[in-house]
Amino acid sequence: MRNAIIYTRVSTNEQADKGFSLPHQKEVLLRYCYHKELNVVKHYQEDYSAKTFDRPAFKQLLIFVKANKRSIDMLLFTRWDRFSRNTEEAYRIIRMMREMGIEVNSMEQPLDMSQPDSKIMLAIYLTVPEVENDKISIRTKEGSRKARKEGCWTGTAPFGYQNARNHDEKSTLIPNKKAALVKEAFETYSKGVYSIDAVRKMLRPKGLTISKNQFLNIIRNPVYKGKVFVSEWKKEKEQIVEGLHDGIIDEELFDTVQYIIKGKARITRKPRAKNENLPLRKHLKCPRCGNNMTGSGSTSRDKTKHYYYHCQKGCKERVRANLMHGKLNTFLNDLTIKKEVADLYRNVLLDVYKSNEGDRKKKIQEVENETHKIKQIITEAEDRLFEGKLDLETFKVSKDRFEKKVNDLNYEKEEIKSLDSDLMNQLDFSLYLFQNLDKLYENSSYEIRQELLGSIFPEKMVFSKNKYRTTHLNNVLALIISNNKGFERNKKGQKTKKSLLPNMAPPQGLEPWTL
Repeated sequence: MRNAIIYTRVSTNEQADKGFSLPHQKEVLLRYCYHKELNVVKHYQEDYSAKTFDRPAFKQLLIFVKANKRSIDMLLFTRWDRFSRNTEEAYRIIRMMREMGIEVNSMEQPLDMSQPDSKIMLAIYLTVPEVENDKISIRTKEGSRKARKEGCWTGTAPFGYQNARNHDEKSTLIPNKKAALVKEAFETYSKGVYSIDAVRKMLRPKGLTISKNQFLNIIRNPVYKGKVFVSEWKKEKEQIVEGLHDGIIDEELFDTVQYIIKGKARITRKPRAKNENLPLRKHLKCPRCGNNMTGSGSTSRDKTKHYYYHCQKGCKERVRANLMHGKLNTFLNDLTIKKEVADLYRNVLLDVYKSNEGDRKKKIQEVENETHKIKQIITEAEDRLFEGKLDLETFKVSKDRFEKKVNDLNYEKEEIKSLDSDLMNQLDFSLYLFQNLDKLYENSSYEIRQELLGSIFPEKMVFSKNKYRTTHLNNVLALIISNNKGFERNKKGQKTKKSLLPNMAPPQGLEPWTL
C-alpha cells in the first residue's frame, strides 16, 4: 500500500465553509484515499495564502517529507489552486518532490506526469489561479491609488494616527495619543543639534519604542504634515496630494527637517543615459569569464560610428553590435509559436476558466454572507449602546472597524465580478505576442525592447559561436514552445529541420521539462 500525505488549505480571504472548508477538503481526501487504497500517514492544513510557499503548515510538511522521504509516495490535495497560485514556485516544489521520489497530484484534477501532454494541463491549472490573483492585485492597487489621489488614506494607520472615516464616509486618519511624540521628534530634530538615532533614544522612555529605520521613515513621511503620498503607477508619476486628515505638524517644520536630512545625505551618481544603438546592454553575459557585458561605440577614420558589445571586466571578448542584433532577430523568430498552437491554448484556457465559474460564484456568496454577519454585529452593537450596555467610545471604534471590513468585502466582491471583463483581451494579446515576438521587438521602442527581453529571458543571454543561448526562458513561453516544436515532426517522429530548442530553452534537469 502506498503512503500519502494529504494537504488542505483555505486562504485568509476565503471562509471555511462550503466547498472551500477545511473539514470538507479533509473528508473528500480521506474518502478518496480509502477507495484508492492509499495509507494517509500525515495531514497538514492551514488558513494561508497560496501566493508563496512561505506558509507555516507547508514548512512543517517539507521538514517531515525530508526526514521521511523514503516512506512517502504521494502528496495529495483537492485542487491545484489549493496547492499553489504561483507557477514558478509550484514547479520548484514539484521538481524537489520528484527528486525525492514523491508524486505531487490533485484529487479533482489528476495528472499523469509520465505523459508529455500533462505538462500543458499542469501549466494551465497553475496559471489560471495565478492570473486571477494578479488581476485582483492590480485592481486593488488601482482602487487604492485612486482613493489616495482623492486624499484618502488606505492601509494601516502610521505611528501617531488611527484609521477613521470622515463625514462623507471616506477613509482617513485622526491623531491618537502618540501624536505628541511624533511632534516632539520633529521639533527636537529640527534644531540640528542631535542625530536621528539620538532623538529616537531620547524619546524611547516616553513610549517611542520603534527601530531606527522605522523612526527614519516617520520623519520622512509627508503624512505628518497632512499630505498623502501617491506612488508611481504605470505611466503616472508619483505625487503628493492634500490629505483629508489633519497634520500633526505644520508644513514649515516638516520642510526644515527634510532640509537637514538632505544636507547629511550621501549623493549618488546618476544613471547613464540609455543608448538605443545598444539595446542588449544589461542582458548579456560574457561567454569567456561569465561576467556581465556592456557596450560602447568607436569612431573610425572615415568618421563612421561603430558599436560593439564587450566584457565589463576587461577580457578580450568583443563582438560587433550589428552582428548580434541580426542574430537576435533570428533567435526571436525561432521562439515564435504557430497559430494552431496559440488557438489550442486559447481554447483550453477558456474552458478551464469557465470551469472555475462555480468557484467564483461560491466566493461571491461567501463574501455576501460575511458582509451580512458583520452588519448584524453592527446592529447588535447599536442595540447595546441604546440599552446602555456599551459606552459610546467603544461603539465608535468598533463600528469604524467593522464598517471598514464591510467596505473591503464589497470591494472584493466587485473585483471578483469584474474578472471576466478583460480576461480574453489580455489572453488574445499574450498569444499574439508569442506569435510575433521578432516583429514586435524589431518595431518597438528602446523601452519596450527592454521590457520584452526582461520578460522572455529571466537570466542573461550568452552569445557564442554566432549563436545565442540561455539557461532559462519564461516558464509559460517555454512550455508553449515545447508543444509548438511538436508540429515540426515528420511521420517517423523525427524533426524535419534541426531544432534550435537546446540553445534557447532549459536543458533536461532544469524547469520546466522535468515536470
